Amino acid sequence: VLATLDTQELEAKLAELRAQWATHRKEADIARQERKESQVQIADARAQQVRSQMDSVMLQLSQAQLVSPQAGIVIAGDLKSKLGAPVSRGDVLFEVAPPESLRAELHVPDRRIGDVRVGDQGELATASHPDQPIHFVVEQIFPVAEVIDDHNVFRVKVRLDASEPWVFPGVEGVAKVDVGRQPYGVLWTRDAWNWVRMQLWI
Repeated sequence: VLATLDTQELEAKLAELRAQWATHRKEADIARQERKESQVQIADARAQQVRSQMDSVMLQLSQAQLVSPQAGIVIAGDLKSKLGAPVSRGDVLFEVAPPESLRAELHVPDRRIGDVRVGDQGELATASHPDQPIHFVVEQIFPVAEVIDDHNVFRVKVRLDASEPWVFPGVEGVAKVDVGRQPYGVLWTRDAWNWVRMQLWI
């Protein structure tokens, strides 16, 4: 159960409709005893009309509890600001994603994007739980660089292999991608060598 709607107005309306339905049924019974067939038909029709309204209200009451059709994680739907506010049919109140569909987006510096390949694996540590890393697999590398926080980066989409209660939209952290082994000398001097090549246009 994700939430329960306030049903006081619906319950009051249902009580009023039940009273109207009982009144029309009584009118029909009296008319029937007096053999006034036309009045019987009118009262029965009114009772049937009210009964249809009662059925509609009872259906709404049965749907007052919002239940997710699948197990998953709520990725959208903070209703604290909507407490007491009316909702309409068709309003999106929650979005629930199954655990296997959780994704994260990495911002890889442009000087490192050449090391990353689709299928690479890694771990993501969130800022709130850095001691509990989540394993991931690289799914997609967007081909166009973007400027984010004054840095040129490439966006990389990864699939998370586990779901945790603290993983939700907006959570930030640090990711490490396993791109294989290279000699320490290459790793330590690569940035300096690339800078020299750019300056000399080699």
